[in-house]
Amino acid sequence: METVNLRKNVMWSDKEHVESIVRSTGFFREDEVLIAVELVEEYLKKGTESGYEFIFAEVDGETVGYSCFGLIPCTLHSFDLYWIATHNDFHNRGIGKKLLLETEIAIRKLGGHAIYAETSSKELYAPTRTFYEKNDFRIKGYFEDFYDEGDDKVVYLKVL
Repeated sequence: METVNLRKNVMWSDKEHVESIVRSTGFFREDEVLIAVELVEEYLKKGTESGYEFIFAEVDGETVGYSCFGLIPCTLHSFDLYWIATHNDFHNRGIGKKLLLETEIAIRKLGGHAIYAETSSKELYAPTRTFYEKNDFRIKGYFEDFYDEGDDKVVYLKVL
């Protein structure tokens, strides 16, 4: 079994890592990929004042997954899980679960009591929805045609 190391420090090279990870999944449009990279840039410019926190997963020195999360503005203890992704070459190795567990620990340390995550209803995202459900997230909202016609938004909640 390979060793997965987690780190919280964000480096300039993480812009390329995040882009590679997100692109490898085949799930995201170009504008979504650019937003994922933009969040890293925002953190590098402003630090925690950006409102974003990151955890990166590395295998043999290679960054293969990450999570991005933050306190939802105007709330006291509710956090958004903006991104959690593992490079396609490293799927089904428990890296996503390890990232999620570490993210939950970090959110608790920041005073968080709840994690919200959103995803698409498209069949492509069935593994994502299964991941959340296997990790004790429950559907709390469903918005028809949110992303596009026939592409609904599914909002999950996990109470810590």
